[in-house]
Amino acid sequence: MFYFGEPIGIIVWKVWYPAVIHGHHNYATTYEFPVRIKFIENYRAPKGKEEEWAGWNLPEYIRCAKELEEEGVCAITTNCGLTGTIQKELADAVNVPVFTSSLLLVPLIHRMLGRNKKVGILVSSAKYARAQNYRLLRSCGIDESIPYVLYGMDESEYVDVWNSQFRGLSPEYSDVMEYDPKKVEQAVALTAKKMVSEHPDIGAIVLECTEMPLYAAAVREATGLPVFDSTTLVRFVYYSIVKKRYF
Repeated sequence: MFYFGEPIGIIVWKVWYPAVIHGHHNYATTYEFPVRIKFIENYRAPKGKEEEWAGWNLPEYIRCAKELEEEGVCAITTNCGLTGTIQKELADAVNVPVFTSSLLLVPLIHRMLGRNKKVGILVSSAKYARAQNYRLLRSCGIDESIPYVLYGMDESEYVDVWNSQFRGLSPEYSDVMEYDPKKVEQAVALTAKKMVSEHPDIGAIVLECTEMPLYAAAVREATGLPVFDSTTLVRFVYYSIVKKRYF
């Protein structure tokens, strides 16, 4: 076992796109502490494998997680909130904590709120979140006992602006408009504001997508609510495993 002072390991797709800048979940300088990046090239599952319906190449994710464990990290996260579908499989594969998605925070936040409050969940793809009887949510501990409201950027009027940050990620985004962080920030904030205006009983918001930490401050300003994102979770885990002594 080795340890080079990098308590958190992040499994990251080996591809660059415009939103991967400081403040992004996968960008090392986003954090006030060192993180260890592990690139995964073949992150998509081969077609036809029913057990990997969600599109993730589970064996490759497990291989990367085990390598990070061998390299001495104390906890492991991934680069996309939608990988919450493989939360259990990854956690079972290693002996250190694994947290694949900020959606894991939803049960905790639900307990923090009053009984008449709901958790607002803003995701990149509502279509994906609803697939296979809400497998993504269920894999992160979100069931019918938790009152929530789900909105997806893929269903918002700003979907074209939202997709601009993925230019170059895959062929489907090859013709999207140029990325302007301020425009995407405004699109996310307005979508969150609409969600809250239509559901005033929302007491807090969870941002699922790992691009969304870039826009979390704007969402907080637009809604006046507590806003949790994937970097919130990374910091939460970090301070649970690297605790400084005070005397």
